[in-house]
Amino acid sequence: MFGVTRTKSPRKAGPANSVVSSSMPKACLLPVLAESRHDRGRNAYFAKGQFLARQDRWETLGRLIAETDRTRTTTPSGETLAAVLAIGARDDAVRHARGAISGPDCPLPGGILALDEIAKDHPESWAITLVAARAHIDCAWAFEGQVDPYALPYAPSDAFMDRLAVASEMLATAEELAPNSAEIAAAKCDLLAAVPEAENLVDALHYDVIQSDPGNPGRLRSYGVHLLPRWFGSYGRLAQKSEQLAQELCGDWGDRAYTWMWFDALRLDPEAGETLDPARFVAGLHAILAGSTDPHLANLLAAYVDGMKPAAAPEDLSSEATQVRRVIHASLPDLTDQHLTELHPQVWARADAMPGATHAGPLSSGRIAAATAQAKSAVDAALAARSLAENAGLERQA
Repeated sequence: MFGVTRTKSPRKAGPANSVVSSSMPKACLLPVLAESRHDRGRNAYFAKGQFLARQDRWETLGRLIAETDRTRTTTPSGETLAAVLAIGARDDAVRHARGAISGPDCPLPGGILALDEIAKDHPESWAITLVAARAHIDCAWAFEGQVDPYALPYAPSDAFMDRLAVASEMLATAEELAPNSAEIAAAKCDLLAAVPEAENLVDALHYDVIQSDPGNPGRLRSYGVHLLPRWFGSYGRLAQKSEQLAQELCGDWGDRAYTWMWFDALRLDPEAGETLDPARFVAGLHAILAGSTDPHLANLLAAYVDGMKPAAAPEDLSSEATQVRRVIHASLPDLTDQHLTELHPQVWARADAMPGATHAGPLSSGRIAAATAQAKSAVDAALAARSLAENAGLERQA
C-alpha cells in the first residue's frame, strides 16, 4: 500500500441513604457499577466476535463488522465496536501467537496462517480481510516484544517488516471493496511503522481517519500519540497540530479537540507536558463533560486526572512538566464533585489503555475490586485535600 517491501440513556445516581452522615466521603455515597452499560456493550461485542470466529461463522461476523463500521458505533471514549469485534475475532490466534513468538527468527504461528486462509476463502468480505491484516500487525509487534505498541523499534527485524508488508497488501485489497471504511483508514495509520517517509504521511492519513469518523474522539487520541517524538513527530509539531485542529474543528470540538489530541500523548510521554497549555487542557476536560451526561466519560476523565498526580510522575521529570501535571491533577475535585454520579471500576481499570488496546475483553472480579478501591480512594483524597485547603484559607482570613 505504501511500497512496503518484505524483508441507552445514562443511569443516574440515587439519593443517598438518609441515615448516612453527610460528612461521609463522597465515594462512599456513590453507587458502584461493576459492569456499566458501556462495559456490557464492549464485553458483549468482544465475546460476539470471539464466538462467531470459534464457530466458523465468518460470513455473519464479516457483515456485523461492516455494519458497525458503517454506522460508526463507538463508546464515548472512542472505542469503535467494529474494532472490538475484530479484536475478539482474532483474539485466540493472536494470543497463541504472542505466546509462541519468542524472537524474530520464530516461524509464523499456525493460527495466523489459518486466518490468511479464511480471508482467501471469503474474498468478498473486506471485514474478514481486515481481521487477518490486523492479526499480522499484532504479530509484527510481537516479533519486537511489544504487545500494545509504545514506540517505534530502533532496528526493526525482518519479521516485523514482513508482517506489515503482508498487512499492507491485505488492507489494499480491503480498501478496494470498502473505500469509505473508517477501520481500514485507521489500520493504514498503523502501517506507518514500516514506512521510511512516515513523517511526511502521518498528517494526511490521520486527517483521512478524522474526516471519515468526525464524531469519534478516539481518532484524535490516536493522532496525538503518533505526533510524539517516539513515533513520527515532535513536541512542537504536536502542540502546533493540536492548536490547528482545535481551530479547524471548532464547530464540533473546540477546546475538546485540543484535550483529546493530548490525552494519550501526555500520559505516554510525560515530558511532552512542557509544550502543553494546562489551562486550555483543563478547560477542554470541563467542556467534554459539560457536553455529556454520560458517567462513562466522567469516570474516564477522573481516572485520567488522578493519574496525573505529581507523585506518580517519573523522578527525572522536568519541573515545568511536573507543574503541568500538578495543574491538571488539581482539577480532580471539581470534576468529581460536578460530574461524577457513579463509579465505573472497569473504566478505572482500563484508564491506561488507548482505544483499540488489546485487553478489550471482560476483566476479572479481582481486578474490578482493585479498581473500585482505587477509584474510591482517589475521589475521597481529592475532595479531602480541597477541604483542607479551603479550611486553611478561612483560618488565614480569620
